[in-house]
Amino acid sequence: MLGFQQFMKENYSKKDTTFLEREGRLLFLSFLKPIINGKGFDFKEPNVAEERRMDVVVTFAAQRYVVELKRWEGEAYHQKGLQQLSDYLDTYSLKEGFLLIFDFCKEKEYKEELIQYKDKQIFAVWV
Repeated sequence: MLGFQQFMKENYSKKDTTFLEREGRLLFLSFLKPIINGKGFDFKEPNVAEERRMDVVVTFAAQRYVVELKRWEGEAYHQKGLQQLSDYLDTYSLKEGFLLIFDFCKEKEYKEELIQYKDKQIFAVWV
């Protein structure tokens, strides 16, 4: 996640905003491919229990990682995203997850935060 953040920091241009709003997940999955490199799998929007969908699930070295991708639209929307990710983690009986936030604000800040949300630990990265 931090590697992707660094990649975005080095390569982002405001001209890319329209593309990233539409294809951010594609760019993230493309970034992951050489890291996974045949030692794992990534799945986009798999159906999970109760026909809910999540953005990305990665299996690597016998571990499963759930990554929820969101656009920054304020604190209330952020809290809904945390709840959604927490629900997905419950589906897989996981206590740790990842939140990748695409921030298109004029005063963009690249940051990361370890969030304790209910009984979950969520590593959030803003790009």
